[in-house]
Amino acid sequence: MMTTVGFSCSCGALKGVLHEASPKTGCHLLCYCKDCRAFARHMGQMEALEPGGGSPLVQVLPARIEITDGADQIACVRLSPKGLHRWYAACCNTPLANTVGSSRMPLAGMWRPLFESTEAFGPVTTHGFTKAALPGGPRRDKGLGRMFGGLLKRSLAAYLNGTARRSPFFDASGAPVAAPVILAPEQRAAAYAE
Repeated sequence: MMTTVGFSCSCGALKGVLHEASPKTGCHLLCYCKDCRAFARHMGQMEALEPGGGSPLVQVLPARIEITDGADQIACVRLSPKGLHRWYAACCNTPLANTVGSSRMPLAGMWRPLFESTEAFGPVTTHGFTKAALPGGPRRDKGLGRMFGGLLKRSLAAYLNGTARRSPFFDASGAPVAAPVILAPEQRAAAYAE
């Protein structure tokens, strides 16, 4: 059963809803890569990570994300010049989502702690990049084939129904709604310090 799930940043200035949330329309995952962990550290959100440093994410189509309040708080950082666009709420440094640098790829890895309820997503099905996990984390990836297969299927469906390039993070021309800021070398070093 699909449902609509509300979300908000920590201070409540930015709010929104994710439409058509279900285990079939997204991928509930934990990402153990150093980049996701560095983003959490840079945002002061390490306490929200799972044991072993896993970032709790829900991979969804951007067209299903609707910002209802506080869209002016959307900000973007990149850990490196070629890194992912990592979106957050500037009001309180709450992570929002990770995207590639273009609206052409209909993918958003939303920060799971944003959501008022996570039941609609079902259990975590994927553990990714576990070789980079901290002590106490898993040591074997799980569900990556399912994750990539689901991503391909959802992306194709989005292109077929004309919603692939709709996103709260990119405007109609495909430009980011907030200019990405690339971390300075000292900020990057601090973000990756483990």
